[in-house]
Amino acid sequence: MTVFDWSPQTLDDFSQTHFFKQGTGISTGSFDGLHLGHRFLLNKLVEECKVQNLASGVITFKRPLPALKHADDYAGDISTLEERLKLLEGIGIDFVIVVDFDQEFASMKGVTFLDLLVQKLNMKLLAEGIDFRCGYKGATDTQAIKYWAAQAGIQTIFVDPVYYTQADGSEERVSSSYIRHLIQKGYMTTVRELLGR
Repeated sequence: MTVFDWSPQTLDDFSQTHFFKQGTGISTGSFDGLHLGHRFLLNKLVEECKVQNLASGVITFKRPLPALKHADDYAGDISTLEERLKLLEGIGIDFVIVVDFDQEFASMKGVTFLDLLVQKLNMKLLAEGIDFRCGYKGATDTQAIKYWAAQAGIQTIFVDPVYYTQADGSEERVSSSYIRHLIQKGYMTTVRELLGR
């Protein structure tokens, strides 16, 4: 797996690598902990990229976005960047681009970001969770992305959330925030189940 840093200076260099010449399938997210929900999404990405002979890639962040957006009540990272990269490699991801979520990146419009993925990374396939949002203040939602993809000729995969059935029979969506809550409560057996390790 090859790891790149996202920066305006290096975006042009990306298009010169063999990954991007063959076309790419991409998923973007913090992927903190790389839990069962993340794995379901990324396994779909890897499988479809193999079928279409695309390079599978992930765009992730140096720190999970909740750490930056909700710093006052953020409980902490489940995994370090280094751990996330190892886990992504284990899934079979071909390349990862690490973003330092600065003000310039945060203020980018969603369509601008998606256009960059096509222009610089030769993206042919976008795979995300059904509630994925991107761009300034998350303004570009799934519906807008689907419209953009139809115009741009980009294939999309949107996966539904993965749910965990609790002891009382109720269902809880598997998410990094839920896992952080479980860690705080000391429910480590459940944490291991949801992380799959």
